[in-house]
Amino acid sequence: RGSSGVMRRPLPLLVVLYTSIAAGSFASTPPAPSLVPTVAVRHRAAVATAQPSASSASAQASIAEEPLQQPPRAIPTGPSPLGLLVLALGSFGGIALATKLLAPLSGAWVGGAKLVFAAAVAGVISRTCCAPLEMVSTVMMCRGDECGSMGEELADAWRHDGMSGLFKGNGANCLKVAPSRGTQFLVYEFVKRQMVAGAAAGAVLSAGNRLVAGGIAGMVAALLVYPLEVIKTMLTIYPEECKATPGGAIGCVIKAGGVRGLYAGVVPTLIAMFPYVGVEFMMYETLKRRWELWAGAPAGTLTIILLGAVGGACAQASAHPLDVIRRRLQLGNMARVSADGTQKPKPPYSNMVSGLYTVGKTEGLHVLFRGLGPACFEKVPSTAIGYYIYELMKRLLRVASV
Repeated sequence: RGSSGVMRRPLPLLVVLYTSIAAGSFASTPPAPSLVPTVAVRHRAAVATAQPSASSASAQASIAEEPLQQPPRAIPTGPSPLGLLVLALGSFGGIALATKLLAPLSGAWVGGAKLVFAAAVAGVISRTCCAPLEMVSTVMMCRGDECGSMGEELADAWRHDGMSGLFKGNGANCLKVAPSRGTQFLVYEFVKRQMVAGAAAGAVLSAGNRLVAGGIAGMVAALLVYPLEVIKTMLTIYPEECKATPGGAIGCVIKAGGVRGLYAGVVPTLIAMFPYVGVEFMMYETLKRRWELWAGAPAGTLTIILLGAVGGACAQASAHPLDVIRRRLQLGNMARVSADGTQKPKPPYSNMVSGLYTVGKTEGLHVLFRGLGPACFEKVPSTAIGYYIYELMKRLLRVASV
């Protein structure tokens, strides 16, 4: 009870943080720029022109010395504080109510629903907390050497779009992450249980077993929610063309490449998901089990966060080149825009093998690892927060893993 109580207290803060940031991910109408400075300048110019000719030279000199004031740049603002508060309280209330209703229930189907719910909540909160870093990672992977450093891209997004620019595509990402992480953990637990049932009595799952189970889970989840992944990438790279809405992104994809465009890059995604998710689950659960055997007690909050971070970093590094190619393939027939504003033709590759070869040959091998820094910066805290929330939700829902 003490351990559960310790982990229970941060939940409201994390849920409020998630809902507040998620609300800010949707662009709102920017305020109209102020025209008062411009009107004042024009008024002073008109008065100076109406002066007698004797004093015209001095009037013009004073006008020339006075710097012209430019209207301030309008920066989009997010929803009102009251709207954020209402959304935060509503989301927290919904999560708390669903947790209270599910906790006392039992059964195979209910257990699966609990796992899906716990993973979905953990996935959405963790990804939203790290959405700006994921946005930068996506931009750097898709544009290669045409973009600047991580700090420059973050500053550029803030300068052009304000807070909403840092969370481009996060709305679609939340719609994707919830079913994706829920499916991953559900399939992962199912495959592990099948392995245990087919093994000898008292057998313990090895690291290889967990790798295979995690890889299968990642591939199944990726196949189910892949169109949402394409929409999220389009909203991140081409927000103006997509009108900053999931519906606009779907229209852009279908117009450029047809319905097949919603599954562009699905093959490298499935291949990448096996080591990506498999390594993450394997590293986290294997290290967590060994730690608990060594310590003789369940892993605490700090241990869970650290082990989740290690698993996330290893997963990202193991599949990053494939991640670069799959994100570029997701852009389909959309023309790439270079830094000087000119349009570049679509990539001359249509599959994973040719993509890896072409990018490595024409742009350099280093481009295949472009964005690895911000991707790890995003993946490490995201995975750490995700496993912390997942373990917390499992305790509250009274469900256990194999």
